Amino acid sequence: MPLNPAVQRCANAYNQTYSLERGKGTNGYDSQKVARSSYLSLMPDVADHDSICDFIACVTYAMVHRLLHEPHGPKLLAAAKVALSALRANNRLSKTSKSAAA
Repeated sequence: MPLNPAVQRCANAYNQTYSLERGKGTNGYDSQKVARSSYLSLMPDVADHDSICDFIACVTYAMVHRLLHEPHGPKLLAAAKVALSALRANNRLSKTSKSAAA
């Protein structure tokens, strides 16, 4: 099954960065740190419903493949949950405002 495009983009960044770092002679631990930073830098913003879902997919992939250390994954998922709640609340307010204006 193909990966979500956002996950694929982040995973590619991780793999490419890790390979580049190892090619420079960087040890495995430090290569992982730099690659992890590349992965995280390409994660989607939590601007709309689709990007929040992509963000969650990226975090989940990183957790399953142990690209994130333990406390970070759950915290990022909690942040996505807050963003999703805020988006839903904003959508309800928009619908209420439109109804009142009509």
